[in-house]
Amino acid sequence: MTFVFCTLSLCAFSQDYARLSEQGIYGTARYMGFGGAMTAIGGDPSAVHDNPAGLGLYRRFEAMMSLEVNIDKTWQTATANKASYTTFRLPQASVVFSLPTPTLSDEGIQFHNLMLSYRRLNSFNRSYLAKGTNGVSLGALVDSPTIPWNIPFCTDLLNRTHQMKLRESGYVDEFAFDWSMNISNQWYIGVGLGVQSYLLNSSGDYYETFDSTNVAGEYYDIENETGLILKGISCNFSLGVIYRPTKWLRLGLSMHTPSFGVLRTYTSGTFSARTDSVRFSYAPNISSVDRSFRLPWRTSASIAFQCGAYGMLAFQYDFAHGNHRDDVHTLKAGLEVIPVMGLYINAGYAYESTFKKTYTPAAMDPTFDRQDTYSICPKWSQYASVAVGYRGTYFMVQAAYQFRWQNNLLYAHEWADPYDMTTNTHRIVITLGWHQY
Repeated sequence: MTFVFCTLSLCAFSQDYARLSEQGIYGTARYMGFGGAMTAIGGDPSAVHDNPAGLGLYRRFEAMMSLEVNIDKTWQTATANKASYTTFRLPQASVVFSLPTPTLSDEGIQFHNLMLSYRRLNSFNRSYLAKGTNGVSLGALVDSPTIPWNIPFCTDLLNRTHQMKLRESGYVDEFAFDWSMNISNQWYIGVGLGVQSYLLNSSGDYYETFDSTNVAGEYYDIENETGLILKGISCNFSLGVIYRPTKWLRLGLSMHTPSFGVLRTYTSGTFSARTDSVRFSYAPNISSVDRSFRLPWRTSASIAFQCGAYGMLAFQYDFAHGNHRDDVHTLKAGLEVIPVMGLYINAGYAYESTFKKTYTPAAMDPTFDRQDTYSICPKWSQYASVAVGYRGTYFMVQAAYQFRWQNNLLYAHEWADPYDMTTNTHRIVITLGWHQY
């Protein structure tokens, strides 16, 4: 029997933008140890990303760099199928210039500060392996008004077993320029310009077998091997304020505009099947396209309580709103204790709400053919972290450990029941810095 391949034309652009809009808690060891709850605290290059007003708390030149090891372990919740991915990277680097103003009092503008920085916003390095039985076949999606499939084992649209292998790599990076001023050591106002760079590279292999057999007694099967590369660039603006009504209280508020940019998408794929004539028939598909896009608005509000020179406690709420995903709500809490001068100990926790409650199948797009029918829908995420560091006269060093656990739904195609996946991520970060005396 002759097998004819019909190109799958599933437009997954909404899914692409939703994935690229994800952001994790990355940065300096202190920021990660604080659980990212630093919108009202500032004085840290990663906190400045959340709220540029935090740059106003600097009073001297500072250069800082962080190194990180990241271990992702992903498994199918209902089975023992596991996959792991280990990476080493530079999650943060920054230079701060602090410019005091010639004033003889504590009233008025005290400092103008500038910062040039790099920060990783998200990482896609992970692997998935999932298996199931008795599912809706991918063949149910493939149809042509002129050439039908005409394959017996797809007539009932059900398979006997199915398996999905997926490996992803890539990142979302940001290069930023921020400015802030200190007004009377009570108000801190800042603005920032961020340029984001995107890269997502994934390869998928989806395989199905059926109850029917061919003339050789082999089970019918189909396989969809796909490749996807997303490359893009965007920019956005940020505005923030920190207010210190008393020495023990800080209030922070910030807003990030949507990121506007251009995304280039490359896809390739090979679809094959075992037929009655015991042959593999296949058809490769290679496409690329450029699209403009917009990522979500982000706002953040935080309150911090300072206990003299002994430490502080902070709580934060983050909100993200976009067109291609559900609104995301994040709650953060962080603690810093200074038992002796120069020694800092941090602990933090964060909870991020469901990223996408349900999977909405992508609409058909006749202008762009894609075979990467899979979709990853991140659900809730939780972070727990600790850090310890020392700040001396000129040098500083801090180390942090962060544990993240996340639930994901992996769809092989739009009609498939999702695989319930769990990812545990272990991060160890070391931050080194030098500041002017």
